[in-house]
Amino acid sequence: MKARGKVLGLEAAYRVLQNSRTRHTALVEEMYEPARLFTGTWLRRTYEAECERTRKLTAEAQIPRDRLDTIVRAMRDPLKQEPFRRLLSAEGLAAVPKTLAQRINAEQPAQTSCPPAEPKPLISGISSEVLDLLQEWYVPPQVFASLRRMLPERQLKAAKLMIALNRANFHYAQLLSTLTPVSQLADPSRPKRKFASVTAEQLAAMEIEFDALNDEFLHCASLCGMWALELMAARSYLDRLMESARVVRYLAQNFPDQLAKLQTILDIPTGREALAQPSRSGRKRKHLVF
Repeated sequence: MKARGKVLGLEAAYRVLQNSRTRHTALVEEMYEPARLFTGTWLRRTYEAECERTRKLTAEAQIPRDRLDTIVRAMRDPLKQEPFRRLLSAEGLAAVPKTLAQRINAEQPAQTSCPPAEPKPLISGISSEVLDLLQEWYVPPQVFASLRRMLPERQLKAAKLMIALNRANFHYAQLLSTLTPVSQLADPSRPKRKFASVTAEQLAAMEIEFDALNDEFLHCASLCGMWALELMAARSYLDRLMESARVVRYLAQNFPDQLAKLQTILDIPTGREALAQPSRSGRKRKHLVF
């Protein structure tokens, strides 16, 4: 292996390859775009497939939030009733998890905002933040050729998408580059590629839809971990509620629909139980109403 004009031994070469930042910097210096041109058929097929995949992954990331919303809707009306609140206090259940209480009161849980990062210098037209993000990934040189056509902010978004969607390949990078608005290109004066079977209006519509899908996916992917933790706390609280015969009796007599929704959430297997029973629904709990 050669590095900067020197022939390296096996151990030294291995150390260089271990340093992914060095490897990617070398790739950036040698990046090129393939000679073959992509067709309108390829663009449509790849676009539709990636949109469908992104929708599916977004829906999966939203599952904890949707279950939280079900709990919130089921708990909101009972908690408006003074007798129910007194019952919870008597049963030692008045302390609702903070984030769940905020949602029930129509407040969004506080989210920590990161201060805007200072722009870092580009390395051969590629943001150093992008190189850091991709340092653990094998990235073909052609990917950097596509990223180089974008502004640094767009490059960073593209890198996050490639990692989150496990799409660190040239075809996906080329799709991102092709559907990048002119305002986010490094050289807006450079004519955009034209496709025989795709009109300019259709391409613009694809850009808008693709960006909206990707923004929603990145938003959900960044919050799904927090939603999962909130759901875990909410389910733990529901478990305690359902262990109280008096609480269950009150809900069954006054809010049977809400009780059924809470029961549905608790019947969904989680954790090891879900892994042990991937094709079966969780064992339903039976709450006696005295």
